[in-house]
Amino acid sequence: MVEIDHTCAMCGIMNEDTMHSLVMCDYANSIWTQSHLPIPLNVTNIFHAWFSDLLNSLDTNGIIYAAAILYYIWKARNGAVWDACLPRRRRVIAAEAIAVMHAWRQVHPDRGHYIADETPVHLEATATLSPQNTAAAHTAALLELSAVAATGRRRCLLDAGYWHETGKATIGAIILSEDGRYVSAFNAPLPDCSSPLMTEAFACNEVLSWLWDRGVRSIELFTDCLTLQQYLSSATTLFRSYIGYAFDTCRTRIASFEYCLVSFIPRSDNYLAYSLASTAFTQTSVMYWDSVAPNSISSHFE
Repeated sequence: MVEIDHTCAMCGIMNEDTMHSLVMCDYANSIWTQSHLPIPLNVTNIFHAWFSDLLNSLDTNGIIYAAAILYYIWKARNGAVWDACLPRRRRVIAAEAIAVMHAWRQVHPDRGHYIADETPVHLEATATLSPQNTAAAHTAALLELSAVAATGRRRCLLDAGYWHETGKATIGAIILSEDGRYVSAFNAPLPDCSSPLMTEAFACNEVLSWLWDRGVRSIELFTDCLTLQQYLSSATTLFRSYIGYAFDTCRTRIASFEYCLVSFIPRSDNYLAYSLASTAFTQTSVMYWDSVAPNSISSHFE
């Protein structure tokens, strides 16, 4: 029988598990501190939950950087176990993690830079832009929304809601005619969502299914989540995860339409879908409104 020592080889104090080795150990924690990444404050003992929170707060470069740090912390841990050798913390950051991140960027120069800015109940993800560029993006979105009406194509506005405290998630969507008149709407609670970005991905899938079932084959889809819009416009999935596969499903559904373009709209102009998603928090099932708008938004069409 081989006796196994569960003591962490890096700090020599605590029993080792995944969360301790990669995050909580003094050695690992010091590396994360030096990385200057926005480490989740509400630290859990469940690694995949901590890592999911971390991913939701990072842009593409940050995700690559975090993955490199995790790899080299684990490599350092194995060196401590098998070779009784632990590299200096600054070396893990400067000479290894940062170096491999830059190498990855050189191989993949076309990957975008996105970061999610999450707020309770409703979500708005914005790109890592300067204030001037952010204002320009909002102006461009408004011009695009106006241009869509001139092309004679129907619009669908969607929004997703998420309560961090309870994990409840919702969706609201509305179809507008070519001249801005009400056509149809629906809202619903969403099950099994563990993060804002997952909620956005699931919401988009539900809206696409709803449109397809209604026989819609040509549509302009508008979301106030710029991260969602950017991911769906990307040719490849930026990370392989449950959320990543959800975005792949969205792209596959979009490709089945004759025409389906996902565009960004400022949150202030997405108030109809916002209202629908807000009221869904008190519902237990999906609600549909054809021809006549629901009470929560009916005043906008009088």
